[in-house]
Formats: sequence, structure tokens, C-alpha cells
Amino acid sequence: MFAFDPDLAAAVGPRVRKSPVFDCTVRAGLSAVSTYNHMWLPMSYGNLDSEYERLTTRVSMWDVCAQRHVSVEGADADRLTQLVTAVDVRDTPPGQAVYAPMVDGDGTLINDPVLLHWIDRTWRFSIADADVGLWLAGVAHGRGLDVTVRELDTVTIAIQGPNAHDVTAALGLEWTAGLDRFALRRATLTAPDVGRIDVVVSRSGWSNQDGVEIFCDQADVAESLWGAIAAAGEPFGIGPGAPNATERIENTFLSYGTDTGYDANPLELGMADTIDLDGPDFIGRDALRRISADGPGRQLIGCVIAGDDIDTLAHPVPLSIDGTDVGRLRAGTHSPRFRRNIGLALIDARCSPGDVGIVDLPAGQGERSVRLVDLPFDRSLPE
Repeated sequence: MFAFDPDLAAAVGPRVRKSPVFDCTVRAGLSAVSTYNHMWLPMSYGNLDSEYERLTTRVSMWDVCAQRHVSVEGADADRLTQLVTAVDVRDTPPGQAVYAPMVDGDGTLINDPVLLHWIDRTWRFSIADADVGLWLAGVAHGRGLDVTVRELDTVTIAIQGPNAHDVTAALGLEWTAGLDRFALRRATLTAPDVGRIDVVVSRSGWSNQDGVEIFCDQADVAESLWGAIAAAGEPFGIGPGAPNATERIENTFLSYGTDTGYDANPLELGMADTIDLDGPDFIGRDALRRISADGPGRQLIGCVIAGDDIDTLAHPVPLSIDGTDVGRLRAGTHSPRFRRNIGLALIDARCSPGDVGIVDLPAGQGERSVRLVDLPFDRSLPE
């Protein structure tokens, strides 16, 4: 569950945008939201335990329209895309996506989008929670590049869980289980009230349970699309859900801002295998090469938190070892999978698995002992 100190309610107003399926999520029982890319992102429908169980044993559908698409097109689109991503994208064909961390000139992680090489040969950054469009436009202007940068009103609905491909088959997309990871394919769905809906399907999603994301550039048919997915999934136990904090921590899915703060670099975060320091030049490459040569000063590491079951951590808290502050416990939860409390900490690189520290948890949960463990958890903790 979520526990907050203090307990707050979100004031829904015009300054924070609603997704095209926001009203669908409200009718489905939406009870908690967060802001993400200046939009409301559903976080819970009232029972996080049931939502975790649905995601990990059946299938859930998520409104992730806040996972905005920022498009880059024009004569210098390939050049700009390569310049701002810490991976070599030259061999990414249209119809394929790639995980593409982005850093600034100091090597600090500023976003970790999925970069979609769209079927029409343009590029789309499916972004984490940061103003990537402003960064791209600023870099393009400063370098005098011939590109157009736009934030699109793409509707994104994720279908995640063991029964995800049963749902897509019921939608007439029997081929989704055969898609490669991050592959994109055009498709047409049918909804009773609007008829044909053109979409692009990606074998992706922010969970370890498999599934797809469905992208639609027609915001006016968003509610019909939501209804068609819900109807197709009903025989398979589909229900509304959201990016699940517990499931993603169990599987070490990085959450930009949550795990990283806003001053960490990819090497501190254990992302060395997701960046390419020997490929084409990109903003921040020289800084990351220096950090790699010197060794990062911090590390993202797993934690086992002693005591009774904890609530999902509301905010980072200091972690100390032998009375010395070594960093922050940035995320924590009780894990049904590992049957204990686990967390992610960004701490001094000199700390080691097996070290034991102390944290003082919020919301009156008290001081707890913390044992450091290797990531991922499925290698360090017996299930």
C-alpha cells in the first residue's frame, strides 16, 4: 500500500493535463494519481495488493498516456537523435525501438526513454518524467540542426501480465506473442461505436510480466480503444492497473527520479551495459569516459529491510552504516515474491553486499536495520 506523511488529496485542475482516457480510469475506480510529464498518471484503483496479484497472475491494462511521445523529424533527425542518446542508434531500423539513456554534458542521467524508430522513419522518444522536448529543441537550435521537435498526443495503453497475449489475440492480434522485444507493428482494431482504429503495437511495457503497449495517434477514439481492450480482456480477468511499485522493485526496473534522484550518472546506477562509450559521439560521452576511468563514487544496490511489512516508501530516507551517512534508501516495499521487505539504495561505492546499516522509515514505521545485497534480487535472495 501507499502511506503518506501527511495524507494528501490531489487537486485535479486545468494546470495538470488529463489523458484522453482519464474519464475511463475514473469510471474504473481510480483512487490515486501522481503527476508525470505535466499529466495525471494513475497509480492505484484502491487495492494495491489486488492490483499486484492481477498483474502477476492474470492481466491488467494501464493508462500510460503520460509516457509522452516526443517526435524528431527533418533532414538532421538522425544526427540529433544520435547526439542526445548514449547508445549507438545507427543500426536501429524503422519498426524497432531501443532503450536509450540520455545524459547532459556532465554525464548526469536526464532521462531514460525508449527510443522508437517509427515505421515512417521518424524518431519518437517515449519519455520518463522530464521535459525532454525542451532539451531536444534547445540542442537542435544550438547546433543549427534542421529538425522539427514536437510533443505528440499519442494515446498509450499497456496490456501487461501472463494473459496479455490472450487479450491481444481476442482483439485479432494473434501475432503479438511472436514479436521481438521492442519491435513495432501496425495494426487495426475494431470498436463497436467507431469501427476501425489504427494503432501501432510494441512488445514492451514497464513490468517483467510480458505484454504490449498499444499506441494510437487519434485521441478522439481513445475511450473506444480503452473499451475494446477491456471487453476483449474480460474473459481473462483483465482489470485496471498502473505501473506497480512492488513488481518493478522486485525486478529492478529503474524509475527515473525515484531511484536516480536528479544528479546520478548511468555508471553509478549500474547501467554500463546499456550505454556505448566506444560508439558515435554524444553529449556527455567524454564525461562518462572520465567517470568510467576513475570509477563511480556511488552505486545503486539492493537492500533487505528488517521488521514488519512496510508500506511503499513515500520518499527517500538517509541510510547510515556505523553512524556514517552513506547515501539514501530511495525506494522500498514489501515483496510478496521474496516474502520480505526490499529496497533500492544509492550509496557510497565503498559499501559492499553484506554490510548492515540503519534507516528511519517515514509514516511512523520506525528505525529499521538494512542489509545490503547484490542486484538483481532474484540472484541474491532465495524465493
